[in-house]
Amino acid sequence: MEKSNKKNYSACALLAFCLSLSAALWANEEFQARLLTYAGPQAGMAEKLIISIESYSTPDEVYQLREIFEKNGYDPFMAAFFRINKGNIRPVGGRGVKLNIHVAHSIQKDNGRQIFLFTQRQSWDTGARQRIDRRFNFMVIELNVNKKGKGNGKIYDQASIRFSPSGTLEMEAFNSPPQQLFGVSLLK
Repeated sequence: MEKSNKKNYSACALLAFCLSLSAALWANEEFQARLLTYAGPQAGMAEKLIISIESYSTPDEVYQLREIFEKNGYDPFMAAFFRINKGNIRPVGGRGVKLNIHVAHSIQKDNGRQIFLFTQRQSWDTGARQRIDRRFNFMVIELNVNKKGKGNGKIYDQASIRFSPSGTLEMEAFNSPPQQLFGVSLLK
């Protein structure tokens, strides 16, 4: 029995090391994308975004957030969530605000990667008014890129999230249709 526990512990330690190593290998990435605006005087124009990812979240970081939520509640969880900085999303040459990324996941797929970025819910346009539903306090950005770093994505302005058993955050639901990102490409 003792030998089996050591093997399980070693396998878990190796898995944790590999996950953190793979997250570290993909750190300091920068993508550009275009967001089609839907409202205002510039409706239908594409806004260029730069998405800078300094590092990806480890399962341990997400487990710590989950523990804070389960033991201390929503407000301490949100305070801890806001303290995490995994990068930012910023508009180039137009109106808009810089958003800080608080949780970032990169998931390998057969044809490339799927990247999920989590931040607080807010409007891109500083002058826009949004209808607020307190059940959807997050913004989720999804990037789908091929092995050459090119692809598309979506922005879910108002989303709810949940913790997965594998140590990631997932989007649980969204309240408004996603905005489309196109021309996503890896810069560095």
